[in-house]
Amino acid sequence: MESRHLKVLHIAPTPFFSDRGCHIRILSIARALALTNAQNILCTYHHGHDRDGITIHRATAVPGYTETAAGPQKGKLRADLRLLALSFRIARQQKPDIIHAHLHEGLLIGWLVRVLLAWRRIPLVVDIQGGLVGELQEHGFFARARWKAQILKPALRLLEYGLLRLPRHIFCSSANSEALCRDHYHVSARRLTLLDDRVDVKTYTNCRHPVKLPFPDHARIVVYSGSLLPIKGIENLKMTVLELARRRDDICFLLVGYPTEDLEVFRRTEQLLGRIHLEGRVSFDQLPRYLLAADVAVDPKVSESGEGSGKLLHYMAAGLPVATFPTAHNQLLLGEEPSGRSSDPHYLADKIEKLLDDETERRRIGERNRRKAGEYSLNSAGQLILSIYGQIIRSGVIRQQDSNTNGEVQ
Repeated sequence: MESRHLKVLHIAPTPFFSDRGCHIRILSIARALALTNAQNILCTYHHGHDRDGITIHRATAVPGYTETAAGPQKGKLRADLRLLALSFRIARQQKPDIIHAHLHEGLLIGWLVRVLLAWRRIPLVVDIQGGLVGELQEHGFFARARWKAQILKPALRLLEYGLLRLPRHIFCSSANSEALCRDHYHVSARRLTLLDDRVDVKTYTNCRHPVKLPFPDHARIVVYSGSLLPIKGIENLKMTVLELARRRDDICFLLVGYPTEDLEVFRRTEQLLGRIHLEGRVSFDQLPRYLLAADVAVDPKVSESGEGSGKLLHYMAAGLPVATFPTAHNQLLLGEEPSGRSSDPHYLADKIEKLLDDETERRRIGERNRRKAGEYSLNSAGQLILSIYGQIIRSGVIRQQDSNTNGEVQ
């Protein structure tokens, strides 16, 4: 499809851009579309920082809502209402060819905008990064709701079922989320496309200056990058660190991400100040310098929501072997055979130790990962998205022509 004048309105109900995985995926989708000459317009919350190459419109500020970490937050509902008003105004002014919603909230907002501008027949697609109910479960939402969870969980499942019937097409971030839509929510396979996370490998091959870290010269360095929240498997990571610290004294951990408060208490309480370096929040553009300073990467997440793990591709692009749990998504991406238990920190510790002790194997896996990461290019993602857009827009034109023809006959 010719995309020179294709105008895409993205709706992102999140403080874009805040250097975390969800935002990195949204950014990569926009960059992939830009490579096809599409024009990206993005509506988002009032906070976050801008990125080159994307026209960003921000909703008016919600007093007291300044949090950029993932998860339910006070003020988020008001932010969504303001984002709805903004998205409607921008859609009315800019006349987009298609609305590309992100996340479940973005889907609802995008659908409302489409309804309010019904005469324009703007196609709606959505990119989902996991299941709504599963994600809330991982964030501890139902645990906090206590007895209300018995009512809320089935109600939210019904809501998610309804939401997934609103868009013309659904892009899924992983095979897990695709299976969730297809098998649990009975979405037709024709309306589903697996859109894996993408990475720009050139940012790693062109990086010549890894950061200097406060570890001894002989230290073996394990890196984790991403949100430092329970939903990301941080409790598993803590247990893995403790197990490896008990076994030997030459393994150190570089943790890149935020919030750091809980892990700061952990490393002080466990007397691991010299073994764990908390870098805190790092600009996405600087991430390669940190990953390239490590020997092995780790991803301790076990997802119940069907969400993929975009950080794996960045680890792979850096040429790092990765210690992670043997989920279907991880095995598919890393090309590994099923092994181990799905949530045992001792399994992660054993895997890290084995990789660090075998330099030949470590280099072999790292090179394999780097080559495989090259298969997940921004350009191929852009062409895939564009092909779906084309099918949707053409089918809409045909239906409109048929409607006009029928009207003339009558």
